[in-house]
Amino acid sequence: MERDRQLYPNIAQQKIQEPLFIVGLPRSGTTLLQTLLTVDQNHRSPLMWEVMMPSPPTRTGEKRRIQRARQSCNFFNWLAPTFRYVHAVGAELPQECIGLMTPTFLSDQFDTMYYVPSYRAWFFRQDLRPAYQYHYRFLQHLQFRRAAHRWILKAPTHMFAIPALLSVYPDALFVQTHRTPVDAMASVSSLVTILRSAFSNAVDPFIACREAIHYWSETLQKFLHERDQLPNNRICDVDYHEISRDPIAAVRRIYDRFGWSLSREAEQRMRVLVTSHAQRQPGNHRYHLSDFGSSAEEVLGAFEAYCKRFGLFSFDGEKDSSAPRNSSLSQVQRRSGFVSFTRNNGEVAG
Repeated sequence: MERDRQLYPNIAQQKIQEPLFIVGLPRSGTTLLQTLLTVDQNHRSPLMWEVMMPSPPTRTGEKRRIQRARQSCNFFNWLAPTFRYVHAVGAELPQECIGLMTPTFLSDQFDTMYYVPSYRAWFFRQDLRPAYQYHYRFLQHLQFRRAAHRWILKAPTHMFAIPALLSVYPDALFVQTHRTPVDAMASVSSLVTILRSAFSNAVDPFIACREAIHYWSETLQKFLHERDQLPNNRICDVDYHEISRDPIAAVRRIYDRFGWSLSREAEQRMRVLVTSHAQRQPGNHRYHLSDFGSSAEEVLGAFEAYCKRFGLFSFDGEKDSSAPRNSSLSQVQRRSGFVSFTRNNGEVAG
């Protein structure tokens, strides 16, 4: 990419204006929301293949790069065959923009994929402004010689570094999705356990859950303080159940909040996507806090301030009850890390 900037100096002239960052707890509907917003032709998100192979910043070899990215995605799906039931992986799907920051080595993508507590402790102490500066340069690269649409960006980790983000994107807009932490922590513990099992045969689901509760409760507490410093017209709150039950209504509220115009054509494409998404739900992704050594009481205690502020003490006990039951994780599975889950038809991806 640095060579490309020398070959094409105008890359540095690209302006990234009023990008929208979708934040919130992981597993709170952010993926579907990002995908819906991106079908509006006025919007754009980084695609998996673009994040994997951004060079050259032209259409040269685009089909070949997409094919290579597709092969990489197929290989990952072979490594973690049940992951696709939790989170779709595809070369031409919108991608979390945290991947744009991995070349800086300042990204929680590393300790999500691997159990590296020393990295996480180090990451918490870092100034993330260089990572966001690189993030901006990456978007400039992707935007070069293409229409300058509004960027729709998504990663829960952005909540950890709002001052650094705003130092680079001072006109950023935000959507915060909300889901009861009891459900979200059970779901993200399942996701991390499956993901890490692709790279290790010593994955401990209890550790994955303990990490998730600590990391996301601390991150949310920090974010809630910092979001109060934002002008009220720059953030929109959307509930997970609204996204899952009436996603078009959720999208309309976002457009109304920021004064955007939702065209009839864009809304129709969104409705087609919602129908398609519902039809290809494969199987069930079931998870319970008890599988991960936690309980609703523990999670609600860790997220008490957040739950009080947004009224999120209730939870869907059928999916995520912490009551003792026949665990879907045997002792052997807990020790080996090779975990098989089935998808709950009521859960919205990401």
